[in-house]
Amino acid sequence: MKFLLDFFPIALFFIVYKTMGLYAAIYAMIGATAVQMLIARYQTGKFENTHLITFGLLVVLGGVTLALRDPAFLMWKVSVLYVVFAAVLIVSIWVGKKPLLERMLGKELELPAAVWRQMSWIWGLGFIGIAIVNGYYVKLALSARELLFSSTDLDPKIELTELDCATTTMQELCLVAQHTEESWVNFKLFGTMGLTFILIIITVVMISKYTKQED
Repeated sequence: MKFLLDFFPIALFFIVYKTMGLYAAIYAMIGATAVQMLIARYQTGKFENTHLITFGLLVVLGGVTLALRDPAFLMWKVSVLYVVFAAVLIVSIWVGKKPLLERMLGKELELPAAVWRQMSWIWGLGFIGIAIVNGYYVKLALSARELLFSSTDLDPKIELTELDCATTTMQELCLVAQHTEESWVNFKLFGTMGLTFILIIITVVMISKYTKQED
């Protein structure tokens, strides 16, 4: 259930993007993230730090994107967010008495200290990997977008989903720009969810022998 709740804002972003465009999707994701925070607050009695960080970056970078009509800020938010998460997880191995993962999950799981450190590295490096892959899709999308608008007299503030490429002077560039932006949106949902699920599977395999011993 928590896994689905964490990806609810991204899923809504994907749906709204497909039906109403990028900028409407940003508003939807900000609202969905606020709802996500309130649900978590109701269930646990407190706001989760990960939700607060995500919401803060989303409001700032999403707000700048909406104000300037430049998707670059929102697109890079994914990489920034996952790098922050990775840094916090890895640094917590040395800062404090326990790694962050152990502080978060230690009440539910009793694992050796070495396993908590290994899990922190795995999730930290996994998050860095997600940030790098996102950066790849962002560079493709932004490069195609810049090439389109620098080669035509189109308003760079227009949404790519609104363009009818058949009526533009650079039809191929228009299609490439639309395709690369859509690829980034697809990765934002399916890529991050899939890679996160892989990390969960690795974690389950790592701790399975310890949970069996406890049983």
